[in-house]
This record gives sequence, structure tokens and C-alpha cells, in this order.
Amino acid sequence: MKCLLCDSTIVYSPTWQGLLLRNREEPVCKKCKAEFAEIKEPRCGICGLPGSTLCTDCSYWETTEYRGCIDAGIGLYQYNEAMKTFLHRYKFLQDVELSRVFAEEVKRSLRKPRGVVVPIPMHASKLMERTFPQVDRLLDAAEINYRHFLIKSNSTQGTKTKKERMAVENLFAWNGEAVPKKILLIDDLYTTGTTLRQAAKTLKDAGAEEIRIWTLIRG
Repeated sequence: MKCLLCDSTIVYSPTWQGLLLRNREEPVCKKCKAEFAEIKEPRCGICGLPGSTLCTDCSYWETTEYRGCIDAGIGLYQYNEAMKTFLHRYKFLQDVELSRVFAEEVKRSLRKPRGVVVPIPMHASKLMERTFPQVDRLLDAAEINYRHFLIKSNSTQGTKTKKERMAVENLFAWNGEAVPKKILLIDDLYTTGTTLRQAAKTLKDAGAEEIRIWTLIRG
């Protein structure tokens, strides 16, 4: 089997435990996997940024109309060079096979979600450009069930500055389906927090009572 990131051959040594638990073969070699930096404690209790129980950005957001929209959250990995390369290939070079790179880690982290798993959606035009919904495919690869309750507007965050992103008008609309009381909101990358907070506010306005967030990467 070839590593999805460096194309080197992965030598797989099956074990009785692996056979009994039906563990899947690793899609990435140990050398490549070691280049990703997991986020450890202490970290911000809202966004998962390492180094503080409440980061500067979240402290700011809690003084705005989005105060209390996110009840808690975590991020799995830091946005280091290895992760930037991975995300570029996955999202912008449309390499859907890379959805399997973190499948086991995602599955372990989300095995007992406190609420219904809800991915951040893509706008229809962006979906046509990217060819597949990146967050959905990450969850599919990890065999995580999810539901959609949001519709994405046409605003493009990637071309904006940090200040512009934090000031942008609402990016989401509710799709009209009955919203569960507890939700785990999922995205691939947290940068300023605008996307997740606007999504969370839309869902709380629609009836959700508790919203936690989960991101693969905290930028």
C-alpha cells in the first residue's frame, strides 16, 4: 500500500487485535503522520487554540452579539506547514482520497458526540468549483453520521482579511428542518471563528440550545 501523502510503500504487519477489531490499514506512513502537530492542553475551551483557557479572539467574540453562541469546542491539529500542504492538496487540488488521512483520528474523537453532528455546508457554486463537499467527505471517511440544517450564502471568506471576515454579514440560512436541541458543529479549519459563530447563531435562533464545535485544524 502506498502512502497517500508521500507515495512511499507502507509495510503493514497485521496483528490478531487488528484482525479482531477489523482495524483498517493506515493510509499514511508514520513519517508523514509524525509531521502533524496535535493540540494538547492547555487550550482555549471554545476554539481549541493551544496556550490559554480563553484565547484573545474568543474573548473578543464574547463581547459581541455572538456571545454564548458556542458553548465549547476543540480542534485536533495545529495549522503547521504539513497541515497547510495537506489542506491545499485536499481542498484546492481536489484530492478526495485525502479524506482518509485522518479517518481514524476523526472516528475516535467523534465516537460519542454530545449532540447531532452538523457539518458546515458549502455554497452550490463553491461545491461545483471544488467538486466535493470537503467536510462531509471527512465525516464519511470516518463513518460518522451527520445531518444538514444550514444553507450557505454566496459570500467568499477566503479572499477577505481577518478584519473583513470578522465583520461580514451572516453567511448562513436555516433550511427549515426541525433543529435538535444539542448540536456538534463540524468544520475542517477554524481561523477567525466567524463562520462557526454565524452558523451557531443561525442554529440557536432556529431552536438549538447547546452548540459545541469540532474542527480538524485550529489555525
